[in-house]
Amino acid sequence: MFRRIPPDDISITPFSSHKSFSFTNNDTGSFGVYSYQAVSQSLYNYASASDGITFVSSSNSSYTFFKQPTYYWAKNRYYNQFDDRTPGPFNNFGGSNVYTKLDIHGQVNVISIPSTFYGEKIKPGSVELTDNSPGHKTLTLLDDGFGNLYDNTYSASFAAYQSSSYDSSKLVHSGSQILNGVIGNIFYADGIIVITDTGSLYNGVGVGTGSDGWEINLKSSVKNLEYEYLCDVPEFKFNKSTNISTTFERSGSIEVPESGSAYKFFPPGGAPVHHPGSISASSYGERAYSATEKVAPFVTGSKFAPYVTQIGLYNDQNQLLAVGKLANPIKNEDELALAFVVRFDVNS
Repeated sequence: MFRRIPPDDISITPFSSHKSFSFTNNDTGSFGVYSYQAVSQSLYNYASASDGITFVSSSNSSYTFFKQPTYYWAKNRYYNQFDDRTPGPFNNFGGSNVYTKLDIHGQVNVISIPSTFYGEKIKPGSVELTDNSPGHKTLTLLDDGFGNLYDNTYSASFAAYQSSSYDSSKLVHSGSQILNGVIGNIFYADGIIVITDTGSLYNGVGVGTGSDGWEINLKSSVKNLEYEYLCDVPEFKFNKSTNISTTFERSGSIEVPESGSAYKFFPPGGAPVHHPGSISASSYGERAYSATEKVAPFVTGSKFAPYVTQIGLYNDQNQLLAVGKLANPIKNEDELALAFVVRFDVNS
């Protein structure tokens, strides 16, 4: 028994789901999470045979990152500018939000998160980086939701700095060190965190090990689709059952498999008496029989009505795509119209 669902009774709604993850410097390499430094030619005289390298080791494997090529990869991908234009999507992949501050100096520290964990992108505003680099107290860098990392100690002055379109007069200084500027950036869609302020205070952020290590917390963001189908059952529809239990003496079309205990579906006398473990399936007297035209007496009563326990959704080729099961059976009265909502989510 099939019924076509009109397009107006089908709803598809996108939504995002999020999951929290936490990594430390001890996870470097083991989960595909990497932390390393990169420097420009101004800080290191590049020679392909002797380029300073960062070794990222774990109990499972060892990886090598070249400092200068990595620096120019980050610069060209996220911070590049042409003709003094503001960094944006026409120049690089750093983003074009007016609140995103993209500045790069001679050194950057990079933390790379694999898409296995962040999904389609890191959820904006979810990144928290705690660092215990030597020479300063524990630092907590937070994500402002626009792709900037700032020092939580100076959150109030950072807000004033950002709301003034990055007016440098709002900055807090300690000697030559800026304390409330943009410490780094998060590129949500790529799972890349870059520390761009590598002065004396933030130099080792995100690249330390052991007691001088770091911890990063973030949330993934994955788009899903919610499918909703309204399945209506008009009066006097779907009020017959095809269940074999409604046929006279449980008769119906069935074939005995090569193994198993399907003999119990035969009507009385339709197959030899079966003793488990002593008679094989091949000794059955009949392998199939035709469906009956008789129904069980209880089906003929005026009060009989089948119960709805599950609903199947099929495509135009009559292929079963989804099954919705009810928490409790619902009686399908002849004179009562019913409506069922089948709802499920899929990853887009």
